[in-house]
Amino acid sequence: MTTDFQSKRALGIIVLAVLAACASETQFETGGEFPTVGPYTTVREDTDALIYFFPENIDQASTWPSLVWFNGASGYTEDFNYNGLLESIASWGFVVVGGKSPGMNGPESDQRGALAARDADSEDALFGRIDEARIGVAGHSLGGFQTTKESRNYSVAIAIEGAGTPESDEAAPTLFMTSEGDEVVPSSIVREAFERAINQAWFTEHATAGHNDPRTDGGVFREPFIAFLRWQLHDDPAGAAWFEGEGCRLCTDPVWSFDVK
Repeated sequence: MTTDFQSKRALGIIVLAVLAACASETQFETGGEFPTVGPYTTVREDTDALIYFFPENIDQASTWPSLVWFNGASGYTEDFNYNGLLESIASWGFVVVGGKSPGMNGPESDQRGALAARDADSEDALFGRIDEARIGVAGHSLGGFQTTKESRNYSVAIAIEGAGTPESDEAAPTLFMTSEGDEVVPSSIVREAFERAINQAWFTEHATAGHNDPRTDGGVFREPFIAFLRWQLHDDPAGAAWFEGEGCRLCTDPVWSFDVK
């Protein structure tokens, strides 16, 4: 074995070791901002019942945090959906799966099961790439109520403009998001759900956003949503800065009310 070959082999081992490192350790210099387009180019894949977004350069030796998304009661159409929000989330280093029915999909095409099946399929692009210890769940309106119900099965949860009482004291740490301007699900309902939360919880209330603001691109909810996911599932201090400390971004932004328990 030549010295040159040995050197190349050693370099290859180092590269594989780097690629094998969990993507959750990846951090970026963002200045605390999380713009719509993150550092990863994304891929979109559709089935009749599901839509996926994930980083284009996903590598077989890497594992990635993921997010399961539940729609609002109006469901999914080509012109009325959450695709912009889900694609933005994926561009910040997540595998995202959403459904095409109102709320969470039924048992025959449930998002979590579909994600697990792809992770286990050696012929699939997502084979072995899902970090099973870092799977979040989120939803809007009806999907927010279902998120709090299902959160015990996930690492972290985000309920937007809709939330109920978790059915288990094993509920995941949850971010409750709402707006004073919500004319469909009053912010008081989300606030009450936050107050009833048994485990760690955060509450954010926007001053003016309407009920459909999260549609399409996530509206005013998108950036704190991504900051929370980056903090919780990527251990990103830039995301944590939105929620931690007396000077946290949500603590000092006049258009947001913020609470934690």
